[in-house]
Amino acid sequence: MKYTIVLLAFLMFSYSSFSQNEISDLKPGDILYINKDSNTPFQYLYFPKPNFIIKRGSIANYKGLNGMQVKIETITEEFVARLIPLNGKKFFNIFSYVNADLKSALNNKELEQLNTGQKS
Repeated sequence: MKYTIVLLAFLMFSYSSFSQNEISDLKPGDILYINKDSNTPFQYLYFPKPNFIIKRGSIANYKGLNGMQVKIETITEEFVARLIPLNGKKFFNIFSYVNADLKSALNNKELEQLNTGQKS
C-alpha cells in the first residue's frame, strides 16, 4: 500500500512537471499562426472593436486572418505579447501590431505554434 501511494505521488509530480505549458518556451522572434474559423471577434487577441476598424476605412473581416503567420516581437512578464505579421502587411491594412494573451490564446486555439523541425 505504501509503495502504491509513493508511486502515485511520483506520477502526479512527474506529470505536472512534464505538462508545463509551452508558453515558457516561447521567446521574442518565435513564429505563430492565427487560427480562426468563424467571423466572430477574437477573445484573447486584442484587436480593436469592429466599429473602430470600420471608422478607419477597413473591413472587419476576422476570418481573413485565418492562417496568418505572426512573429512575437516582445513578451511581458504576464505573457502578454506584441505580435507583428510576417507578410509585411498590416492587420486590416491599418494596425502594424496586436497584443495577445499568450496563455489563453494558445489554450483556446486562437494561436497555434508552428511545428518546425518535426516531420509527421
